[in-house]
Amino acid sequence: MENLRSLLSLIAIASFLPLTGCVTNSGGGDSVGGSVDDTARFLAGLQGGSRNDLPISRNSPEWKSHQTRMEGLWASHSGRRSQIRGFRSQIGGLSSPGVLFYPFGGPDYLHASALFPGARNYVLVGLEGVEAMPDLDKLSAGDLNRGLGGIGNSLRTVTGASYFITTEMRSDLQSTPLRGTLPILLAQIARDGKTVQSVDAVGIDSSGNLTSRAAGSACPGWQIRAGGKNIFYFQKDLSNSGLGDRRILKFVSSKGSPVTFVKSASYLMHGSNFSNIRDYIVNSSTGLVEDPSGVPYRNLKEAGWNLKLHGNYKGAGAPFTNYRQADLADAYAKGSDPVKPMNFGMGYLLDPKSTSIIVGHR
Repeated sequence: MENLRSLLSLIAIASFLPLTGCVTNSGGGDSVGGSVDDTARFLAGLQGGSRNDLPISRNSPEWKSHQTRMEGLWASHSGRRSQIRGFRSQIGGLSSPGVLFYPFGGPDYLHASALFPGARNYVLVGLEGVEAMPDLDKLSAGDLNRGLGGIGNSLRTVTGASYFITTEMRSDLQSTPLRGTLPILLAQIARDGKTVQSVDAVGIDSSGNLTSRAAGSACPGWQIRAGGKNIFYFQKDLSNSGLGDRRILKFVSSKGSPVTFVKSASYLMHGSNFSNIRDYIVNSSTGLVEDPSGVPYRNLKEAGWNLKLHGNYKGAGAPFTNYRQADLADAYAKGSDPVKPMNFGMGYLLDPKSTSIIVGHR
C-alpha cells in the first residue's frame, strides 16, 4: 500500500475577495454566512454555535456521521502527533521560526503545526487548487453531504500516511462542490484548536509583495489568520520553469530567513529541473528539517551545513529506489554526523526501522 501511495504521489507531480468573519466566492458571489470560525468547525466535525442556516444541521445523522469520521481520523493520528511533539526537542530552536517554509507539502498544515508550533507565518506550497468555496447555505443537503465526505476522504491519507496524495485529493474534492484546498485547510486549523479570524484570496506580485488575488495570478493562494498566526497556501509549480520570476521565494524571504520543512517531496530536488528551489533552500534557509526525499545530503554537506541525523537510513523505497543516497547511508553507518534513534516514521518511510530525518542548522 505504501508503494502504491508513493507511486501515486510521483504521478501527481508529473501531471478577491477578502473574508472577515465570512467566506466569499472569488468571482463576486454571495458570502457563505455565519462566522468563518464556525464554518471551519462545522467542516472539521466540531460543535459550534452560529451556523444554523445550513441544509445539514449539527443534529442531523449526516453531520453526526461526518463528526464520527473526523474524530476517528484524529484519534488514529494522535499517536504520531504526540511523537512529533516529542521530537521537537531534537530540532533545537527551529520550532519557533518567524517563517516556516513548506514546499511540496500541499495543504499539510497538520504536520507543520505539530513540529513548528511557534511559527508566526506558515507558507505552504503545492500543486493543489485554490478554487473558491461555495455558499454552504445555498447547497442542497446532498451536495453538502458529499462535500463533507470529500474532506474526510482527503484527510485520511495525511492523518494516516503523513502526506497528501495529490491525485486522490483531486478526485475526492473535484467530485463535490467543496473543491480546492480551503475546506481542508480550515478543517485542519479548527482541529488544531485555532480560532479562525479571517480568510483572504491572495496572490503575489513580481516583486514578492502580497496582493489581492487577480484573475490569472501567477501565484494564487489563501491567507488564513488564525490563533495569532498567518497561514498561507499557494498553488505553485516549483520547477525551474515554473518558478519564473521567483516571486514566491521573494515573498518567503520578505518574512525573514526561513526554516524549511520538506517531506514526501518525490525526490524532485535530486534532479536538475528543480535546482533553483534546491539552491534557495540551501543558501537562504536558517534551518532545515527534512526526510531524504528533499535536498540531497551531498548538497547540504558541500554548503557547510551543521547536520544531525535521526532514525536509520536504509535507502529509498519503491518507486524511488534509484534515489538511494550512498553518502547518507555511509554517514549513518560511520556516525560522521551525530545520529539519534527515532521511534516513529514520517514521510514515505513510515517504518521506524527505516525512517530518516535530517536536521540542519546554519
